[in-house]
Amino acid sequence: MNIERCFFLPFLLLALLSQRAPADPAVGVPDTCPVTRPADSSFVPPPPHPAKTPGRFWLGTDALWTSLDEGGIWKGISSATGTRNKFWWWRKGWRWDDDLGARGPGLVVAGHRIDGEAPPARASPATNGSLSTGWAMLVMLELPTWGCWEIVGSYRGEYVSMVVWLPANAAQRE
Repeated sequence: MNIERCFFLPFLLLALLSQRAPADPAVGVPDTCPVTRPADSSFVPPPPHPAKTPGRFWLGTDALWTSLDEGGIWKGISSATGTRNKFWWWRKGWRWDDDLGARGPGLVVAGHRIDGEAPPARASPATNGSLSTGWAMLVMLELPTWGCWEIVGSYRGEYVSMVVWLPANAAQRE
């Protein structure tokens, strides 16, 4: 290698490293997707729920809350029609039988892609599940394609909204 190449090589490497590549949907959250982060929420759920869960944060109010990945990434299991995962929701004092016989739906979760065209997210009807902290509302949420998604949960006039990123490689095969 001649001396001129040795002299310019560090500058070439520095120039290449300083260039910002466009976001790869399979790698991380692009700047164009304003994912909901822990700094966007100061909510701490009432006992017996832990104030902090490793890698996740709480979002909402005593009237309706959920937890999200700290990095704003939605992870799930690959299916024939998208990427799905269980989505847990809570409400202070909520019991598993609160919505039995109620008029109209209890928890409703909806989502739409905000960075491109896609069919809407699909959510199962709400059911309940028992965790170590007590009863919770539960839906199966399926996002049909990768991208930036706004998700809204509503329960009898209370709303919690968030933005998540679903990377192209987030799904695990069953």
